[in-house]
Amino acid sequence: MSYKLHENLVNPARQKSGIFRLLLGLVILTLIYLVLLTALLFALKLTMGGVWVSNLRPGVVTSPGQTLTLLGSFSTMAIAVGAVVLILHHRSPTTLLGGLRPAFDQFCQSIRGLIPYLIIVILLVFSSQDMQPHLAIGTWLTLLPITLVLLMVQVGAEELVFRGYLQSQLAALNAPTFVWILLPSVAFGLLHYDPTTTGDLAPWIVLWAIFFGVAAADLTARYGTLGPAIAMHFVNNFAAITLMGVKDNLGGLNLYVYPFSISNTSKFTEMLPLETFALGLAYLSIRWAMAWRVAISSADD
Repeated sequence: MSYKLHENLVNPARQKSGIFRLLLGLVILTLIYLVLLTALLFALKLTMGGVWVSNLRPGVVTSPGQTLTLLGSFSTMAIAVGAVVLILHHRSPTTLLGGLRPAFDQFCQSIRGLIPYLIIVILLVFSSQDMQPHLAIGTWLTLLPITLVLLMVQVGAEELVFRGYLQSQLAALNAPTFVWILLPSVAFGLLHYDPTTTGDLAPWIVLWAIFFGVAAADLTARYGTLGPAIAMHFVNNFAAITLMGVKDNLGGLNLYVYPFSISNTSKFTEMLPLETFALGLAYLSIRWAMAWRVAISSADD
């Protein structure tokens, strides 16, 4: 296992690093995020009404517009981390990605490698569950372009914060590898803790999200950009939010939905092995795609 390419992300972080600077950065990031998010919700309340805004949360049946709004609200998180990097660390937000062009190239290569994975997951789900049609195909296709854009906003913002910022700044402190891999992953997992919506399943969802964070952290360190991690996150959320999800949990954009509610914890417990298998398959698909890219490049040389 080689993490030499991780220096592409860590070197810019070393210029203005330090534990107190990092802690201050996290505090400022959180404050900016909360202020922007509050302002956004206030504006939505004035335009859409209080009831509409109160339903902008998991566990509530959401319309396509509400689901799109939730995805777009993550732009406040991206703005917050960008501001912290500029003001406190005196570096360009693009350094969080590992460079725009390299990150984009690795994202595209990873997406190509994830296409077979996505097909396999769809086949497994539809062969094991009685999936129900939800959004009309015409409406789904009409909304698809803006859905993809806002989905990228959502996953990109989370990866910028947890892998781009927190992971690289921890590594810049010369912390042991397990620290800069596990701490952001645990924080990412805890962000998904929602016992009000998922009940007894909540700790298991946190654990799965931690595993996801570890896989994303490894890909980021292994290849030196956020491209592969964003691709894995994007395809995972694309499947869950636009193709086959739960009607009463961010289900407004789903083409198909499961025949049970998010509150049915026993059903989701049964699905955990499949979800874990899918995560491992996605990770290995990206590893294969990136190895294939290296092999092709070497052959061209």
